[in-house]
Amino acid sequence: MRSLECRVPPVLLSGVVALGMVLGSGGGEGWPVAALLLTLLGCVFGFGALLRFRRHGTSVSPMRPERATALVTTGLYGLSRNPMYLGLLCWMMALACYLGGAWVWIGPLLLWGWLTRFQIVPEERALRARFGEPYLDYCRRVRRWC
Repeated sequence: MRSLECRVPPVLLSGVVALGMVLGSGGGEGWPVAALLLTLLGCVFGFGALLRFRRHGTSVSPMRPERATALVTTGLYGLSRNPMYLGLLCWMMALACYLGGAWVWIGPLLLWGWLTRFQIVPEERALRARFGEPYLDYCRRVRRWC
């Protein structure tokens, strides 16, 4: 299973999941206010985290976590170790709220599971090797998702 680790760009995966959700939606009654709130929350987490990485001058590429040059632990990274992925998950939940119906919630669950197993776990391994004890201390203080 390691051959799948850090191989699928998370944004591409999200697009595939979103397409599957749209094509598989049963036309249930959606919750547009919840969808809007989750979309905004996703923007705050996703773009806020991206800006924090840029400020620290470290790589934002999820395909090569070993290229990280700085351990970012402030701002949104004080709330979640993975705010960019949390932003993607919020957007998938927003889409599920918008589409309505029970089956569309499989999409966010699949995204959460894939990101955890095939993206986050390998990233954690690479960051532990790169930054050592400071990264382990950060993991003890801040949760993986939120």
